[in-house]
Amino acid sequence: MSFFHRVWQTLSGRSAAYAAARQPAGRGNWVAPTGSARKATDGAIRTIADRARDAVRNNAYASRIVDLWVANAVGTGITTTWQDKASEAAAWAKWVAGPGCDVEGEVDWAGLQALAFRAVVESGESLIWMRAVRPSADNPVGLSLQVLEADRLDWHHTGMAPNGNRIIQGVEVDRRGRKVAFHLREDDDDFPLLRRADARRIRVSADDIIHLYRRRRPGQLRDVSWLAPVLWQLRDLGEYESALLKKAFVEACLALVVTGDDEEAITGDVLRNGAGDAVEYLEPQQILYRRSGGSIETINPSGGGDHAGYARRHLEGISVGAGLTYDQVSGDLSQANYSSLRAGKIEFRRLLEQVQYTMLIPMMIAQVARRFHAQGALLGIFPQDFVAPTHVPPAPEMVDPAKDTKALIDQVRAGFISQDEAVAMFGSNFDDVMGKIAKANKKASSLGIILDTDPRYVAKSGGAQDASQNAAVQLAANDAAQPEGN
Repeated sequence: MSFFHRVWQTLSGRSAAYAAARQPAGRGNWVAPTGSARKATDGAIRTIADRARDAVRNNAYASRIVDLWVANAVGTGITTTWQDKASEAAAWAKWVAGPGCDVEGEVDWAGLQALAFRAVVESGESLIWMRAVRPSADNPVGLSLQVLEADRLDWHHTGMAPNGNRIIQGVEVDRRGRKVAFHLREDDDDFPLLRRADARRIRVSADDIIHLYRRRRPGQLRDVSWLAPVLWQLRDLGEYESALLKKAFVEACLALVVTGDDEEAITGDVLRNGAGDAVEYLEPQQILYRRSGGSIETINPSGGGDHAGYARRHLEGISVGAGLTYDQVSGDLSQANYSSLRAGKIEFRRLLEQVQYTMLIPMMIAQVARRFHAQGALLGIFPQDFVAPTHVPPAPEMVDPAKDTKALIDQVRAGFISQDEAVAMFGSNFDDVMGKIAKANKKASSLGIILDTDPRYVAKSGGAQDASQNAAVQLAANDAAQPEGN
Protein backbone atom coordinates (compact mmCIF):
# COMPACT_ATOMS: atom_id res chain seq x y z
CA MET A 1 0.00 0.00 0.00
CA SER A 2 1.41 3.40 -0.99
CA PHE A 3 1.98 6.28 1.43
CA PHE A 4 -0.75 8.41 -0.17
CA HIS A 5 -3.19 5.51 0.00
CA ARG A 6 -2.53 5.08 3.73
CA VAL A 7 -3.01 8.81 4.32
CA TRP A 8 -6.27 8.79 2.38
CA GLN A 9 -7.47 5.70 4.26
CA THR A 10 -6.66 7.31 7.62
CA LEU A 11 -8.42 10.57 6.77
CA SER A 12 -11.47 8.84 5.36
CA GLY A 13 -11.59 6.51 8.37
CA ARG A 14 -11.65 9.44 10.83
CA SER A 15 -14.56 11.05 9.04
CA ALA A 16 -16.51 7.81 8.52
CA ALA A 17 -20.04 7.67 9.91
CA TYR A 18 -19.59 4.00 10.86
CA ALA A 19 -17.30 3.17 13.75
CA ALA A 20 -16.21 0.00 11.93
CA ALA A 21 -14.70 2.17 9.20
CA ARG A 22 -12.64 4.30 11.60
CA GLN A 23 -9.20 3.66 13.02
CA PRO A 24 -9.42 3.93 16.84
CA ALA A 25 -6.47 5.49 18.60
CA GLY A 26 -4.05 3.01 20.09
CA ARG A 27 -5.30 0.12 18.00
CA GLY A 28 -3.30 -1.71 15.36
CA ASN A 29 -3.98 -0.75 11.78
CA TRP A 30 -6.63 -2.96 10.18
CA VAL A 31 -5.83 -3.23 6.50
CA ALA A 32 -8.56 -5.24 4.79
CA PRO A 33 -7.83 -6.56 1.28
CA THR A 34 -10.15 -5.20 -1.37
CA GLY A 35 -11.38 -6.80 -4.55
CA SER A 36 -13.95 -9.19 -5.98
CA ALA A 37 -14.70 -12.72 -4.90
CA ARG A 38 -12.52 -13.99 -7.72
CA LYS A 39 -9.58 -11.88 -6.61
CA ALA A 40 -9.99 -13.04 -3.00
CA THR A 41 -9.61 -16.71 -3.94
CA ASP A 42 -6.83 -16.18 -6.48
CA GLY A 43 -3.62 -17.64 -5.08
CA ALA A 44 -5.27 -18.73 -1.82
CA ILE A 45 -7.19 -21.79 -3.00
CA ARG A 46 -4.28 -24.19 -3.30
CA THR A 47 -2.53 -23.13 -0.08
CA ILE A 48 -5.69 -23.36 2.01
CA ALA A 49 -6.63 -26.72 0.45
CA ASP A 50 -3.19 -28.17 1.23
CA ARG A 51 -3.33 -26.94 4.82
CA ALA A 52 -6.89 -28.21 5.29
CA ARG A 53 -5.96 -31.66 3.99
CA ASP A 54 -2.97 -31.75 6.32
CA ALA A 55 -5.24 -30.82 9.24
CA VAL A 56 -7.75 -33.54 8.33
CA ARG A 57 -4.95 -36.10 8.17
CA ASN A 58 -3.36 -35.14 11.48
CA ASN A 59 -5.93 -33.30 13.62
CA ALA A 60 -8.77 -35.31 15.15
CA TYR A 61 -11.12 -32.33 15.35
CA ALA A 62 -10.58 -31.33 11.71
CA SER A 63 -11.24 -34.90 10.62
CA ARG A 64 -14.42 -35.02 12.69
CA ILE A 65 -15.70 -31.73 11.27
CA VAL A 66 -15.49 -33.13 7.73
CA ASP A 67 -17.06 -36.45 8.79
CA LEU A 68 -19.93 -34.66 10.54
CA TRP A 69 -20.82 -32.53 7.55
CA VAL A 70 -20.78 -35.49 5.18
CA ALA A 71 -22.72 -37.75 7.56
CA ASN A 72 -25.46 -35.16 8.11
CA ALA A 73 -25.76 -33.66 4.61
CA VAL A 74 -25.43 -36.88 2.59
CA GLY A 75 -25.68 -39.74 5.06
CA THR A 76 -26.62 -42.88 3.15
CA GLY A 77 -27.53 -40.82 0.11
CA ILE A 78 -30.06 -38.27 -1.11
CA THR A 79 -32.86 -40.32 -2.70
CA THR A 80 -34.59 -39.55 -5.99
CA THR A 81 -38.15 -40.58 -6.91
CA TRP A 82 -39.47 -40.50 -10.48
CA GLN A 83 -43.18 -39.69 -10.32
CA ASP A 84 -45.31 -41.89 -12.64
CA LYS A 85 -42.19 -42.80 -14.63
CA ALA A 86 -41.93 -46.57 -14.38
CA SER A 87 -39.18 -46.98 -16.97
CA GLU A 88 -37.01 -44.25 -15.43
CA ALA A 89 -37.63 -45.55 -11.90
CA ALA A 90 -36.63 -49.11 -12.79
CA ALA A 91 -33.46 -48.04 -14.61
CA TRP A 92 -32.57 -45.58 -11.85
CA ALA A 93 -32.94 -48.29 -9.17
CA LYS A 94 -30.37 -50.45 -11.00
CA TRP A 95 -28.04 -47.52 -11.65
CA VAL A 96 -27.88 -46.19 -8.08
CA ALA A 97 -27.52 -49.58 -6.40
CA GLY A 98 -24.35 -50.82 -8.07
CA PRO A 99 -20.87 -49.58 -8.92
CA GLY A 100 -21.77 -49.14 -12.59
CA CYS A 101 -22.43 -45.45 -11.97
CA ASP A 102 -18.80 -45.01 -10.86
CA VAL A 103 -16.13 -44.76 -13.56
CA GLU A 104 -13.71 -46.46 -11.19
CA GLY A 105 -16.25 -49.17 -10.33
CA GLU A 106 -15.79 -48.83 -6.57
CA VAL A 107 -18.89 -47.28 -4.98
CA ASP A 108 -22.58 -46.72 -5.70
CA TRP A 109 -24.43 -43.42 -6.18
CA ALA A 110 -24.60 -42.69 -2.45
CA GLY A 111 -20.86 -43.26 -2.19
CA LEU A 112 -20.20 -40.81 -5.03
CA GLN A 113 -22.34 -38.19 -3.33
CA ALA A 114 -20.35 -38.57 -0.12
CA LEU A 115 -17.02 -38.51 -1.98
CA ALA A 116 -17.86 -35.34 -3.92
CA PHE A 117 -19.23 -33.50 -0.89
CA ARG A 118 -16.29 -34.55 1.30
CA ALA A 119 -13.94 -32.91 -1.18
CA VAL A 120 -16.07 -29.75 -1.02
CA VAL A 121 -15.85 -29.48 2.78
CA GLU A 122 -12.17 -30.39 2.89
CA SER A 123 -10.86 -28.55 -0.18
CA GLY A 124 -13.64 -26.11 -1.04
CA GLU A 125 -14.84 -27.66 -4.31
CA SER A 126 -14.96 -30.81 -6.40
CA LEU A 127 -15.60 -31.78 -10.02
CA ILE A 128 -17.94 -34.52 -11.22
CA TRP A 129 -17.23 -35.57 -14.79
CA MET A 130 -20.30 -37.14 -16.44
CA ARG A 131 -19.02 -39.63 -19.00
CA ALA A 132 -20.80 -41.85 -21.54
CA VAL A 133 -19.91 -45.56 -21.36
CA ARG A 134 -21.24 -48.77 -22.85
CA PRO A 135 -24.64 -49.67 -21.30
CA SER A 136 -24.75 -52.73 -19.07
CA ALA A 137 -27.13 -54.57 -16.75
CA ASP A 138 -26.32 -52.31 -13.78
CA ASN A 139 -25.90 -49.22 -15.96
CA PRO A 140 -28.83 -49.26 -18.42
CA VAL A 141 -28.29 -45.72 -19.75
CA GLY A 142 -24.50 -45.83 -20.08
CA LEU A 143 -23.75 -42.94 -17.71
CA SER A 144 -20.77 -43.06 -15.33
CA LEU A 145 -19.46 -40.39 -13.02
CA GLN A 146 -15.88 -39.57 -12.14
CA VAL A 147 -15.26 -37.47 -9.02
CA LEU A 148 -12.15 -35.29 -9.29
CA GLU A 149 -10.48 -33.00 -6.83
CA ALA A 150 -10.45 -29.40 -8.03
CA ASP A 151 -6.65 -29.54 -8.18
CA ARG A 152 -7.14 -30.91 -11.68
CA LEU A 153 -8.26 -27.43 -12.71
CA ASP A 154 -5.32 -25.53 -14.16
CA TRP A 155 -5.57 -22.58 -11.78
CA HIS A 156 -2.52 -20.94 -13.39
CA HIS A 157 -4.43 -20.70 -16.67
CA THR A 158 -5.96 -17.22 -16.78
CA GLY A 159 -6.44 -15.06 -19.85
CA MET A 160 -8.47 -14.76 -23.04
CA ALA A 161 -9.59 -17.81 -25.03
CA PRO A 162 -9.40 -17.78 -28.86
CA ASN A 163 -13.20 -17.70 -29.01
CA GLY A 164 -13.33 -14.44 -27.01
CA ASN A 165 -14.29 -16.02 -23.69
CA ARG A 166 -12.39 -15.32 -20.49
CA ILE A 167 -10.47 -18.03 -18.66
CA ILE A 168 -10.16 -17.45 -14.91
CA GLN A 169 -8.22 -19.96 -12.80
CA GLY A 170 -8.96 -22.70 -15.32
CA VAL A 171 -12.67 -21.89 -15.63
CA GLU A 172 -13.84 -20.54 -18.99
CA VAL A 173 -16.79 -18.13 -18.88
CA ASP A 174 -18.67 -16.24 -21.57
CA ARG A 175 -19.50 -12.54 -21.60
CA ARG A 176 -22.39 -13.07 -19.21
CA GLY A 177 -20.17 -14.90 -16.73
CA ARG A 178 -21.74 -18.28 -17.47
CA LYS A 179 -19.37 -21.25 -17.29
CA VAL A 180 -18.85 -22.86 -20.69
CA ALA A 181 -15.80 -25.07 -20.16
CA PHE A 182 -13.20 -26.28 -17.70
CA HIS A 183 -9.49 -26.56 -18.48
CA LEU A 184 -8.10 -29.65 -16.75
CA ARG A 185 -4.49 -30.71 -16.40
CA GLU A 186 -3.64 -34.10 -17.85
CA ASP A 187 -0.44 -34.62 -15.84
CA ASP A 188 -0.51 -36.45 -12.53
CA ASP A 189 0.90 -34.88 -9.37
CA ASP A 190 1.21 -38.34 -7.80
CA PHE A 191 4.14 -39.18 -10.08
CA PRO A 192 6.08 -35.94 -10.65
CA LEU A 193 9.23 -37.80 -11.79
CA LEU A 194 7.24 -39.60 -14.49
CA ARG A 195 5.41 -36.49 -15.67
CA ARG A 196 5.38 -36.34 -19.43
CA ALA A 197 7.24 -33.50 -21.07
CA ASP A 198 4.29 -32.98 -23.42
CA ALA A 199 1.71 -32.96 -20.62
CA ARG A 200 -1.05 -30.57 -21.55
CA ARG A 201 -4.42 -29.38 -20.41
CA ILE A 202 -7.68 -30.45 -21.97
CA ARG A 203 -10.83 -28.42 -22.44
CA VAL A 204 -14.01 -30.12 -21.22
CA SER A 205 -17.43 -28.64 -21.93
CA ALA A 206 -19.37 -27.41 -18.90
CA ASP A 207 -22.23 -29.66 -20.06
CA ASP A 208 -20.12 -32.65 -18.97
CA ILE A 209 -18.70 -31.23 -15.73
CA ILE A 210 -20.50 -30.51 -12.48
CA HIS A 211 -18.58 -27.93 -10.46
CA LEU A 212 -19.73 -28.45 -6.88
CA TYR A 213 -18.94 -25.66 -4.45
CA ARG A 214 -20.64 -23.24 -2.08
CA ARG A 215 -21.32 -19.83 -3.56
CA ARG A 216 -20.84 -17.19 -0.89
CA ARG A 217 -20.46 -14.00 -2.96
CA PRO A 218 -21.89 -12.76 -6.27
CA GLY A 219 -19.56 -13.43 -9.16
CA GLN A 220 -17.70 -16.15 -7.30
CA LEU A 221 -16.22 -18.86 -9.53
CA ARG A 222 -14.35 -21.03 -7.02
CA ASP A 223 -14.29 -21.57 -3.27
CA VAL A 224 -11.89 -22.38 -0.46
CA SER A 225 -12.02 -25.09 2.20
CA TRP A 226 -14.80 -24.83 4.77
CA LEU A 227 -12.06 -25.17 7.39
CA ALA A 228 -10.43 -21.90 6.30
CA PRO A 229 -11.86 -19.77 9.18
CA VAL A 230 -10.62 -22.22 11.82
CA LEU A 231 -7.40 -23.68 10.40
CA TRP A 232 -5.12 -21.64 12.64
CA GLN A 233 -7.30 -22.28 15.68
CA LEU A 234 -7.16 -26.02 14.99
CA ARG A 235 -3.40 -25.86 14.69
CA ASP A 236 -3.06 -23.77 17.86
CA LEU A 237 -5.28 -26.16 19.82
CA GLY A 238 -3.26 -29.14 18.61
CA GLU A 239 0.02 -27.54 19.61
CA TYR A 240 -1.45 -26.45 22.95
CA GLU A 241 -2.56 -30.00 23.77
CA SER A 242 0.84 -31.33 22.68
CA ALA A 243 2.53 -28.85 25.03
CA LEU A 244 0.23 -29.94 27.86
CA LEU A 245 1.20 -33.55 27.25
CA LYS A 246 4.89 -32.65 27.49
CA LYS A 247 4.21 -30.65 30.63
CA ALA A 248 2.36 -33.59 32.20
CA PHE A 249 5.27 -35.86 31.29
CA VAL A 250 7.72 -33.56 33.10
CA GLU A 251 5.40 -33.32 36.11
CA ALA A 252 5.46 -37.12 36.37
CA CYS A 253 9.26 -37.21 36.56
CA LEU A 254 9.79 -37.90 40.27
CA ALA A 255 13.54 -38.55 40.70
CA LEU A 256 16.10 -38.91 43.48
CA VAL A 257 19.59 -37.39 43.42
CA VAL A 258 22.08 -39.36 45.52
CA THR A 259 25.20 -37.42 46.54
CA GLY A 260 28.21 -39.55 47.48
CA ASP A 261 31.98 -39.82 47.28
CA ASP A 262 32.34 -43.15 45.45
CA GLU A 263 34.96 -42.15 42.87
CA GLU A 264 34.59 -45.39 40.89
CA ALA A 265 30.87 -45.11 40.28
CA ILE A 266 30.57 -41.33 40.31
CA THR A 267 32.92 -39.14 38.31
CA GLY A 268 32.62 -35.59 37.09
CA ASP A 269 30.22 -32.86 38.12
CA VAL A 270 27.27 -33.98 35.98
CA LEU A 271 24.32 -36.13 37.04
CA ARG A 272 24.69 -39.79 36.09
CA ASN A 273 22.58 -42.94 36.35
CA GLY A 274 23.53 -46.14 38.11
CA ALA A 275 25.51 -47.31 35.07
CA GLY A 276 27.63 -44.17 35.14
CA ASP A 277 26.10 -42.66 31.95
CA ALA A 278 25.46 -38.93 31.85
CA VAL A 279 21.75 -37.99 32.05
CA GLU A 280 20.46 -35.04 30.06
CA TYR A 281 16.71 -35.40 30.65
CA LEU A 282 14.40 -36.65 33.38
CA GLU A 283 12.34 -39.82 33.39
CA PRO A 284 9.72 -41.05 35.87
CA GLN A 285 11.07 -42.90 38.95
CA GLN A 286 14.66 -42.01 38.07
CA ILE A 287 17.60 -42.20 40.50
CA LEU A 288 20.59 -39.97 39.70
CA TYR A 289 24.07 -39.76 41.25
CA ARG A 290 26.64 -37.01 41.67
CA ARG A 291 30.03 -36.75 43.41
CA SER A 292 30.80 -35.21 46.83
CA GLY A 293 28.56 -34.77 49.78
CA GLY A 294 26.44 -37.45 51.33
CA SER A 295 22.74 -36.67 51.02
CA ILE A 296 19.62 -37.54 48.97
CA GLU A 297 17.55 -34.84 47.25
CA THR A 298 14.13 -35.22 45.66
CA ILE A 299 13.23 -33.81 42.21
CA ASN A 300 9.43 -33.51 42.10
CA PRO A 301 8.20 -31.07 39.39
CA SER A 302 4.95 -29.44 40.44
CA GLY A 303 1.90 -29.10 38.27
CA GLY A 304 -0.88 -26.59 38.33
CA GLY A 305 -3.52 -24.81 36.33
CA ASP A 306 -6.86 -25.99 34.99
CA HIS A 307 -6.56 -26.02 31.23
CA ALA A 308 -9.94 -27.63 30.51
CA GLY A 309 -11.74 -24.27 30.46
CA TYR A 310 -9.35 -22.77 27.93
CA ALA A 311 -9.48 -25.83 25.68
CA ARG A 312 -13.27 -25.89 25.84
CA ARG A 313 -13.59 -22.21 24.94
CA HIS A 314 -11.13 -22.68 22.08
CA LEU A 315 -13.09 -25.66 20.77
CA GLU A 316 -16.36 -23.75 21.05
CA GLY A 317 -14.92 -21.11 18.71
CA ILE A 318 -13.78 -23.81 16.27
CA SER A 319 -17.25 -25.37 16.31
CA VAL A 320 -18.93 -22.05 15.56
CA GLY A 321 -16.52 -21.35 12.71
CA ALA A 322 -17.20 -24.80 11.23
CA GLY A 323 -20.98 -24.37 11.41
CA LEU A 324 -21.42 -27.17 13.95
CA THR A 325 -22.30 -27.36 17.64
CA TYR A 326 -19.78 -27.88 20.42
CA ASP A 327 -21.20 -31.26 21.45
CA GLN A 328 -20.92 -32.51 17.86
CA VAL A 329 -17.26 -31.60 17.42
CA SER A 330 -16.04 -32.46 20.92
CA GLY A 331 -18.32 -35.40 21.69
CA ASP A 332 -18.72 -33.86 25.16
CA LEU A 333 -22.31 -34.29 26.38
CA SER A 334 -21.57 -33.74 30.07
CA GLN A 335 -23.41 -30.41 30.16
CA ALA A 336 -26.08 -31.21 27.59
CA ASN A 337 -29.78 -31.83 28.15
CA TYR A 338 -32.85 -32.18 25.91
CA SER A 339 -33.50 -28.44 25.68
CA SER A 340 -29.92 -27.45 24.92
CA LEU A 341 -29.45 -30.24 22.39
CA ARG A 342 -32.71 -29.38 20.63
CA ALA A 343 -31.92 -25.66 20.51
CA GLY A 344 -28.50 -26.34 19.01
CA LYS A 345 -29.83 -28.86 16.49
CA ILE A 346 -32.54 -26.47 15.26
CA GLU A 347 -29.98 -23.92 14.10
CA PHE A 348 -27.72 -26.60 12.65
CA ARG A 349 -30.57 -28.18 10.72
CA ARG A 350 -31.47 -24.81 9.20
CA LEU A 351 -27.92 -24.50 7.94
CA LEU A 352 -27.93 -28.14 6.85
CA GLU A 353 -31.11 -27.70 4.82
CA GLN A 354 -29.64 -24.63 3.17
CA VAL A 355 -26.59 -26.64 2.08
CA GLN A 356 -28.76 -29.52 0.84
CA TYR A 357 -31.43 -27.52 -1.01
CA THR A 358 -29.31 -24.67 -2.39
CA MET A 359 -26.12 -26.57 -3.26
CA LEU A 360 -26.17 -30.36 -3.19
CA ILE A 361 -29.56 -30.96 -4.81
CA PRO A 362 -29.65 -28.24 -7.52
CA MET A 363 -25.95 -28.30 -8.37
CA MET A 364 -25.33 -32.06 -8.29
CA ILE A 365 -28.28 -34.41 -7.69
CA ALA A 366 -30.72 -32.70 -10.05
CA GLN A 367 -28.11 -32.28 -12.79
CA VAL A 368 -27.18 -35.97 -12.66
CA ALA A 369 -30.88 -36.95 -12.82
CA ARG A 370 -31.41 -34.73 -15.86
CA ARG A 371 -28.34 -36.18 -17.58
CA PHE A 372 -29.50 -39.70 -16.67
CA HIS A 373 -32.82 -39.09 -18.42
CA ALA A 374 -31.13 -37.51 -21.44
CA GLN A 375 -28.87 -40.55 -21.84
CA GLY A 376 -31.85 -42.91 -21.61
CA ALA A 377 -33.90 -40.84 -24.05
CA LEU A 378 -30.98 -40.86 -26.49
CA LEU A 379 -30.93 -44.66 -26.32
CA GLY A 380 -34.70 -44.81 -26.82
CA ILE A 381 -35.54 -46.45 -23.48
CA PHE A 382 -37.17 -43.30 -22.01
CA PRO A 383 -39.70 -40.90 -23.53
CA GLN A 384 -38.30 -37.58 -24.66
CA ASP A 385 -40.30 -35.43 -22.25
CA PHE A 386 -38.52 -34.82 -18.95
CA VAL A 387 -40.51 -34.55 -15.73
CA ALA A 388 -38.27 -33.46 -12.88
CA PRO A 389 -38.15 -36.08 -10.11
CA THR A 390 -38.24 -35.30 -6.41
CA HIS A 391 -35.12 -35.46 -4.25
CA VAL A 392 -35.29 -36.16 -0.53
CA PRO A 393 -32.29 -35.78 1.81
CA PRO A 394 -31.76 -38.25 4.66
CA ALA A 395 -33.81 -37.62 7.77
CA PRO A 396 -32.00 -36.06 10.74
CA GLU A 397 -31.94 -38.05 13.93
CA MET A 398 -34.49 -37.04 16.56
CA VAL A 399 -33.20 -35.68 19.85
CA ASP A 400 -36.03 -37.40 21.74
CA PRO A 401 -38.08 -39.69 19.42
CA ALA A 402 -41.08 -39.92 21.76
CA LYS A 403 -41.43 -36.15 22.22
CA ASP A 404 -40.56 -35.27 18.62
CA THR A 405 -42.98 -37.84 17.16
CA LYS A 406 -45.85 -36.63 19.33
CA ALA A 407 -45.14 -33.04 18.32
CA LEU A 408 -45.12 -34.03 14.66
CA ILE A 409 -48.44 -35.85 14.98
CA ASP A 410 -49.98 -32.80 16.64
CA GLN A 411 -48.73 -30.57 13.83
CA VAL A 412 -50.32 -32.82 11.19
CA ARG A 413 -53.61 -33.05 13.09
CA ALA A 414 -53.69 -29.27 13.53
CA GLY A 415 -53.08 -28.73 9.84
CA PHE A 416 -49.80 -26.89 10.30
CA ILE A 417 -48.08 -29.31 7.92
CA SER A 418 -49.36 -31.94 5.52
CA GLN A 419 -48.82 -35.65 5.93
CA ASP A 420 -46.49 -35.82 2.94
CA GLU A 421 -44.34 -33.05 4.50
CA ALA A 422 -44.16 -35.07 7.71
CA VAL A 423 -43.07 -38.15 5.77
CA ALA A 424 -40.40 -36.10 3.97
CA MET A 425 -38.93 -35.14 7.35
CA PHE A 426 -37.98 -38.79 7.74
CA GLY A 427 -36.16 -38.82 4.40
CA SER A 428 -38.89 -40.77 2.61
CA ASN A 429 -41.23 -40.16 -0.31
CA PHE A 430 -44.94 -39.96 0.55
CA ASP A 431 -46.13 -42.04 -2.43
CA ASP A 432 -43.56 -44.75 -1.68
CA VAL A 433 -44.58 -44.91 1.97
CA MET A 434 -48.30 -45.06 1.15
CA GLY A 435 -47.65 -47.82 -1.37
CA LYS A 436 -45.76 -49.85 1.22
CA ILE A 437 -48.51 -49.32 3.81
CA ALA A 438 -51.20 -50.39 1.32
CA LYS A 439 -49.20 -53.50 0.43
CA ALA A 440 -48.70 -54.38 4.10
CA ASN A 441 -52.39 -53.84 4.90
CA LYS A 442 -53.43 -56.01 1.98
CA LYS A 443 -51.12 -58.78 3.13
CA ALA A 444 -52.32 -58.58 6.74
CA SER A 445 -56.01 -58.62 5.68
CA SER A 446 -55.53 -61.62 3.40
CA LEU A 447 -54.00 -63.55 6.31
CA GLY A 448 -56.58 -62.38 8.84
CA ILE A 449 -54.00 -60.60 10.98
CA ILE A 450 -54.99 -57.58 13.08
CA LEU A 451 -52.22 -55.59 14.72
CA ASP A 452 -52.90 -53.19 17.57
CA THR A 453 -51.09 -50.51 15.53
CA ASP A 454 -53.58 -50.83 12.65
CA PRO A 455 -55.99 -47.84 12.84
CA ARG A 456 -58.40 -49.61 10.49
CA TYR A 457 -59.36 -51.94 13.34
CA VAL A 458 -57.96 -50.45 16.54
CA ALA A 459 -58.63 -46.93 17.80
CA LYS A 460 -55.94 -44.73 19.30
CA SER A 461 -57.28 -45.50 22.77
CA GLY A 462 -56.59 -49.21 22.21
CA GLY A 463 -60.17 -50.29 21.80
CA ALA A 464 -61.81 -51.65 18.66
CA GLN A 465 -63.13 -49.26 16.05
CA ASP A 466 -66.91 -48.78 15.83
CA ALA A 467 -69.19 -50.96 13.70
CA SER A 468 -69.30 -48.65 10.68
CA GLN A 469 -65.51 -48.41 10.60
CA ASN A 470 -65.15 -52.19 10.90
CA ALA A 471 -67.68 -52.74 8.12
CA ALA A 472 -65.79 -50.43 5.78
CA VAL A 473 -62.53 -52.14 6.63
CA GLN A 474 -64.02 -55.59 6.10
CA LEU A 475 -65.32 -54.55 2.67
CA ALA A 476 -61.86 -53.30 1.75
CA ALA A 477 -60.33 -56.54 3.04
CA ASN A 478 -62.68 -58.64 0.93
CA ASP A 479 -61.73 -56.62 -2.13
CA ALA A 480 -58.06 -57.09 -1.33
CA ALA A 481 -58.54 -60.86 -0.97
CA GLN A 482 -60.05 -61.17 -4.45
CA PRO A 483 -57.60 -62.48 -7.09
CA GLU A 484 -56.32 -59.72 -9.34
CA GLY A 485 -58.24 -59.39 -12.60
CA ASN A 486 -61.63 -60.30 -11.05
